[in-house]
Amino acid sequence: MNPSTPAPVLNPLRILVLTISPSTPLPPLLKGSDLPIQTPYYSATIPIWHDAITSPQEWEREWLSPSASEVIQSIGAWVLTFPKPSSAQSEAALETIRSTLLTIHRVLSHHLSSYNEPPLLLALGLPQPQRPVLAMTDESWEDLCRACGGWEWIDAEARGENAFGEKVGGERLREALEANVWDGTAGGAGRDEEEEDIDAFEAELGLQEDDDDGGLELGISAGMREAILKQKSAGEKDVDVPEEEEEEDDDGTTDKDIQVEELESMMLKMQAIKEKSATMPADQRRRFAAKAVTEVMKTAVM
Repeated sequence: MNPSTPAPVLNPLRILVLTISPSTPLPPLLKGSDLPIQTPYYSATIPIWHDAITSPQEWEREWLSPSASEVIQSIGAWVLTFPKPSSAQSEAALETIRSTLLTIHRVLSHHLSSYNEPPLLLALGLPQPQRPVLAMTDESWEDLCRACGGWEWIDAEARGENAFGEKVGGERLREALEANVWDGTAGGAGRDEEEEDIDAFEAELGLQEDDDDGGLELGISAGMREAILKQKSAGEKDVDVPEEEEEEDDDGTTDKDIQVEELESMMLKMQAIKEKSATMPADQRRRFAAKAVTEVMKTAVM
């Protein structure tokens, strides 16, 4: 399909925005009833649902009921929003956040099986009006959210990029939502074909099971390197310069040097993916890794 006319997603899954503190203003991206998405690969208008969790215990009882299963199957992204704790309320607020993240994860684990595409899980820290705000590093937030079921931490107040050159804040929120799988027509009937696609994808990119602990061994394999360079060359009109004729930039940097740097950067990202998926069930871990690697690959070929 022509990149100028991306395929529309006709039956998209939903975004469920959950709030711990309903009075906290949401970012503009999540305020409305839907989110239009237009990428080179697809276009969609994603419905947004909103709900408040005032009591995790009551919310869990309600959502564990069999009648909630069909609703949960229709949700492609769960976004838990909460104001970052102030210093005065740090312990109680952190416990509420941790408890709520775990509660949602238990509900999803109850209803979803290996037949389901794992939903996107985002923990969005919003501005705290009370000062001073609890001094907590992004790394600490990431560890807390990851330990509660593989949530991704996003600081809504962050701007620009992190140390790895990745988007943060509102830009990362949009990027994560755009990279998600929204097609709601896929079901259990197509699972065998989907599993074959995942296996082929893993083989090409060098994702294999670690025999010691059942985890994913992620790295820049020969297959992954070839796939990256293949995609990069497909998007370029120039013919590769032979090694003996390779030109240097003014600072002495060659195309091969740049490729090595890009591969090293991707190795760091692959390690982060492996760590983030470590606490997930095996089947969910494979699907999460495949999706995350796809996102990394898209970045590599831009």
